[in-house]
Amino acid sequence: MNDVVNEARREYYRQWRAKNKDKTREYAARYWAKRAERMAQEQAAREVVKNDGKR
Repeated sequence: MNDVVNEARREYYRQWRAKNKDKTREYAARYWAKRAERMAQEQAAREVVKNDGKR
């Protein structure tokens, strides 16, 4: 039963993404912008920790 449900969900979202390419691009761009910001913050935190040990 779960296989049928999962396949139906996949097909629905596949069709939705095909009809809403602009929204899909917008969501992906927002995701990657947040991800890049988070990665930059983590890198800065690592640099602080790294530099604190060199006193």
